[in-house]
Amino acid sequence: MKETVKIGAQKWWVQQGITTVHCFCGPYAMRIYQELLEEGELPLRIQWIVYTEDPKIGLDSLINLGIRTGFGNERIKIGGLKIFVDGAFMGLSAATYEPYIGMPNYCGLLKLTPQELTEIVVKAHREGLRLCIHAIGDKAQDMALDAIEEALKTIPKEDHRHRIEHMGNELTSKERIKRAKRLGVIPVPTVEWVYAYGDFIETYLGPERARQSFLIKSLLDEGLRPPGSSDTLGTEPLSINPFFSIWCAVARRTFAGNVLIPEESISVMDAIRMYTINGAYAGFEENIKGSIEPGKLADMIVISDDILTIPTDNVKDIRVEMTIIDGKIVYQR
Repeated sequence: MKETVKIGAQKWWVQQGITTVHCFCGPYAMRIYQELLEEGELPLRIQWIVYTEDPKIGLDSLINLGIRTGFGNERIKIGGLKIFVDGAFMGLSAATYEPYIGMPNYCGLLKLTPQELTEIVVKAHREGLRLCIHAIGDKAQDMALDAIEEALKTIPKEDHRHRIEHMGNELTSKERIKRAKRLGVIPVPTVEWVYAYGDFIETYLGPERARQSFLIKSLLDEGLRPPGSSDTLGTEPLSINPFFSIWCAVARRTFAGNVLIPEESISVMDAIRMYTINGAYAGFEENIKGSIEPGKLADMIVISDDILTIPTDNVKDIRVEMTIIDGKIVYQR
């Protein structure tokens, strides 16, 4: 296991130009990261989004230790707590209001009741722990928004930066987008799923509901700051390459070559921001990373092509020539 994590950090990630990872993992993986750091074998930075099978146990453990979001240093720190509200559409387990196509009595699965979710969110919010809430179906998204709204009523806090993981994928209506903005929520869409699953959305949602898929431009137009993400181990392996995901956000091309809702395409520069400064913002780190400015950490990459001028379909083929972290070259092709 340790050798696998080491290979991932030293080869998979830095070779793709990744300098910080928000890692949804358990205590065992974090012990390995710490050991690699002590041994000088961890080249990149880790934000640990703490995940335990029972979120109540994970939450209580952090609270009992007095740990809040941001605990740690510039190499490894606590980024928040991961909670699952539902599953995913491709597993027929995302929680919806209306039944799946061809399954008239089935609306997915919930992993928590609304009351359980609200209790966890309010408690974490009160104790200074940011939530990263996995919510894909429309019912699950509303549950997450409801819980965050209740937490804000109980303890008003403007800069909480609670996240809803995968919000912006399917069934994120314009009304939900506006509500996320009002509540200060960070939606974390998984744009590479346009390629992986874009051809199949209508098969489980139908044409009308499928029109509410990957509304990335709408998120940006509302003034939200969605970060880029990968969900690499969970879904599309190509998404470990940020340039593939940037291409997905711009071209919106599916595996079969179709273009999914072209009016929701964004510019290359907006897609770059998702994977740089917006990613830093999602980790409360926009003042120290995410852009090349005096006084910020010297984390940067050199790439093979001018991403702003090459044809859109070539963006996914960009190669990283050099990755620099803390001013040190950690990868050179």
